[in-house]
Amino acid sequence: MKRLSFITAAILLAPMASMAALANITYPAIHFESDSTQVLAQELDHLDEDVAWLKSHPQAVVILEGHCDKTGKSEYNMELGDRRAREIKSYMITKGILPERVIMVVSFGENRPVDSGVSRNSLQKNRRVEFILR
Repeated sequence: MKRLSFITAAILLAPMASMAALANITYPAIHFESDSTQVLAQELDHLDEDVAWLKSHPQAVVILEGHCDKTGKSEYNMELGDRRAREIKSYMITKGILPERVIMVVSFGENRPVDSGVSRNSLQKNRRVEFILR
């Protein structure tokens, strides 16, 4: 499945392209290695596209939601989800996004899976940070 970046999503929504129209939309997630804050290498270009979109829309702010698969203890996964979201925030700041544009970093640990399966692919889908545009 092809991932839509902020840029692609904004183009698709162009007929209603005010910030209000783009608000409260969850954009495709950035995924991570297992038990890690390391972004999957194939997703770095998507993350850079998202940063570029944010730079071109200085009025936009985001909430970063960290998520984990169900491997490990719940408490650990809550902390790992938080570290993942903060890692994305740090990356965005190093690329020129002002810290105040990330209005919240939150972790849901393993509590909001996008795939309830137990396969390797299912678990991978749940190791993510989601961007909520406001």
